[in-house]
Amino acid sequence: MTQATQAGTALPFYSSEHWQRQALLCQWLATLMSKELDDASLAAYRAGEAAPLLDWLREDGLTEEAGALQAAITGLGLFEHPRLELAADFATLFLSDARHGAAPYASCYVTERGGFMAGPARRMADRLADAGVTLPADFREPADHLAVMLDYLAGGYRQLAELDAPAQARVLAGLAQFLEKELCNWLSAFSQRCRQQATASPFYPALAQLVTAFCRQRLLEAGTH
Repeated sequence: MTQATQAGTALPFYSSEHWQRQALLCQWLATLMSKELDDASLAAYRAGEAAPLLDWLREDGLTEEAGALQAAITGLGLFEHPRLELAADFATLFLSDARHGAAPYASCYVTERGGFMAGPARRMADRLADAGVTLPADFREPADHLAVMLDYLAGGYRQLAELDAPAQARVLAGLAQFLEKELCNWLSAFSQRCRQQATASPFYPALAQLVTAFCRQRLLEAGTH
């Protein structure tokens, strides 16, 4: 299996560059999920700076999902104040009451009552402690926030990038378990909630769909090698 760093440039599946790419994509998706876009980031994306990342995702088979996010970015030009519209959408989806929004916490989807700070948060806190990771003081969210989980996944891919192929198996198996048991088991429901909410822009629903497809792709990748 091969992947591509740039359009038409294939590279080996187990190469360091392949894992570095996955780490960069995870980090980017985590950043988008962690807070509202500021003016500088919004201007950069509207100027095309997200295009290389979206090209990587298309080359990974996520053509429809990457295209939807690109279309949402392009459509922001229709708003007089796109940053404010996106900030309002972010608040509606991710900061409102969990019963009416699309709370980005695993505990809200995998527990019987849909509560907060349940088993997924405790397990994620343990994973972060084992990895020596401390959340930034200004990010006051539970450990099972989607941005935290994607950031943790990025760390796993950065670790893979430093290992030779024989040594990658154990780490890859651990990532497969994390993807299957902690992420892919609730992301579809999260994405569906995002689609069900009324938003000014399709940006965040498209982002949720892309994150879901990306994690599924990574699980498939990890489970077949």
